[in-house]
Amino acid sequence: MRYNPPPTWPTAPEGWQPPPGWEPDPSWPAAPEGWQLWVEDEDEDGAEEAALAAAHRAQAVKTFWIGVGVFVAGAISTIVASGSSGGIIWYGGMIFGAILLFRAVTAYRASRSAGGAALGAQGKGLAVAGVVACLVVGGVAVSMWAESESLEPTAGSCWKVDGDQAVLIGCSHAHDFRAVQVVKDEAQCPQTAVGWVEGDGTDLVCLAED
Repeated sequence: MRYNPPPTWPTAPEGWQPPPGWEPDPSWPAAPEGWQLWVEDEDEDGAEEAALAAAHRAQAVKTFWIGVGVFVAGAISTIVASGSSGGIIWYGGMIFGAILLFRAVTAYRASRSAGGAALGAQGKGLAVAGVVACLVVGGVAVSMWAESESLEPTAGSCWKVDGDQAVLIGCSHAHDFRAVQVVKDEAQCPQTAVGWVEGDGTDLVCLAED
């Protein structure tokens, strides 16, 4: 609040505010009817709005990059787990990362609504780079996960040696063997087969080097 003396009173020094318990001089003329001795300080309101806009902007930037990091980490874990070495698929990372990105956009809009400045060219460029990174890595993760989920021990499937076992993997990954035939007895495997692995039920999958 700002001290607002009526025009008939002595002019107060610039920025002067009456101390606690202050009373106007009885010799001064009465203030006009309805005159407000205290009014809202527009500078204070502007400062509060600017501070609010800055807080929203800072939150938007922080949340955005955390969201990018979490999303990419979740996507990479999915890519690794979908590969030949296996691992934990962190779906939650991608989902939580997407939620954080949405919250970042909401915070940025709140900043703009409060009068905050728009992102500059550098900020927009970095934001676009972050989104593109999420889209690219996320797309690869989804593609590889879909491939790993559709694997079946059928003719044409690909296999990789992992220790003393042959592991079924997607043919887009580096592999050692390709299934040439599915039989019920190993004697039925073609001459090109160098070995076999157990398939579904009583099936045997004949493998040839690839």
